[in-house]
Amino acid sequence: MGGLFSIDNPFWQFVSRLLHILLLNLLWFVCSIPVVTIGAAATAVYSVTLKMVRNQEGYIIKSFFKAFRDNFRQATVIWLILLTAGAVIGADLFVYLRVSSMALPQMILMTAFFAAALLFLLESIYVFALLAHFDNTVKRTMGNALIMAIRHLPSSIMMAASAILLTALGFLVFPPILLGGPALFAWINSFFLVKIFDRYEQPDRFEDLENSDYH
Repeated sequence: MGGLFSIDNPFWQFVSRLLHILLLNLLWFVCSIPVVTIGAAATAVYSVTLKMVRNQEGYIIKSFFKAFRDNFRQATVIWLILLTAGAVIGADLFVYLRVSSMALPQMILMTAFFAAALLFLLESIYVFALLAHFDNTVKRTMGNALIMAIRHLPSSIMMAASAILLTALGFLVFPPILLGGPALFAWINSFFLVKIFDRYEQPDRFEDLENSDYH
């Protein structure tokens, strides 16, 4: 019986991790209500999940709000830039798909739009996690996020695919998955991201990702 109720029991470790993810998602949701704070909330979630996959997370609520405060300004600037870019790309695609034909110039333009949407998605996967882990300027953080996303494209594709798959499973098969929300996606992504970020921990490994310090 002692083994069953031990905190080292894999079942209770799983339950504990699940509860932490649900708590993180609740914190993200509450702190994202003003909308303009979504970037800071996402950065705070990644700050915890990146430590969580290393079993270094400590107190969830305290760690979340510390990261939220510390990264608020830069995260908000990045979020507003992404929000504006996403709105422009989305509006352009919507208008284009309603009025386009199958002529070659239109097909080239469509390809350009979808390429921009793909770059936007890749940027979004990395940028808040990068801000949570490394100290850098907004410009360098956004630039480095795109460089990393392209440089580690197989991992980027797997992270994007896992988010799409889990969302589809949540809506079509098992709705409780959706309770994990962005925190669940961040936790899964963090398994990939910690391995990628480890390659850049030493200053001489940054190459064109120079001038970054990690938290």
